[in-house]
Amino acid sequence: MADRPLNIDLLRRSPFFAAAGEAAMARLLRPSFTQQLPRGAVLFEQHEMPNFLHLLLAGSVGLQARDEAGTETTVEIFGAGELFLAPAAILGLPYLVSGAALTDVRVLMIPADLFREGIAADPALSRAAIELLSRHWRLMVDQVVDLKLRSSERRVARFLARRVPEEAGAGVAALPEPRTAIAARLGMTPETLSRALNALEAQGAIRMSSREAHILDRARLLQGRAR
Repeated sequence: MADRPLNIDLLRRSPFFAAAGEAAMARLLRPSFTQQLPRGAVLFEQHEMPNFLHLLLAGSVGLQARDEAGTETTVEIFGAGELFLAPAAILGLPYLVSGAALTDVRVLMIPADLFREGIAADPALSRAAIELLSRHWRLMVDQVVDLKLRSSERRVARFLARRVPEEAGAGVAALPEPRTAIAARLGMTPETLSRALNALEAQGAIRMSSREAHILDRARLLQGRAR
């Protein structure tokens, strides 16, 4: 495949790849393939049975849930390097959410049955799957704490800070997704999101441009002591 070197380079940035190691990942890659999908494309539907695991190589994907009345919200946003939704594939149960491309995306499609066979037979893949599920569990708990205990401004600050490496201390948080999707992920309206961004900018915590937030001090942003 002509794009295989690029795919391998992108895969090496994935936490799952790093945990599993190249030998274990090579066995998963042989039957897998990549797809390039435009913004708005649906990767899978809520209640659909999983045929693949999706490892995002580039772009952003939103996990979206719809209730019985048809009301929809964005539950989580995943960026490049993330593998999702492993629980549905491992258990052989329907998806609880849909997956939609929030930007143009490139995604690695890993057959679910071969993934299950791999984690059953290969300790390295099994360990990587445990680490993946543990990280996503912590992400879910952190999100619940955000929604129950933190103000909208604090939620936005933490969301932005997570998009800048901790060791960097400062940097640019890219915001390529629609503001409506980001607001829904944070449990607020787009208007509340805009007010929170304006407040953080007024405090000197960030400088906004159309698709980016320039973070001047990541630690101070997280602590809510920007000046």
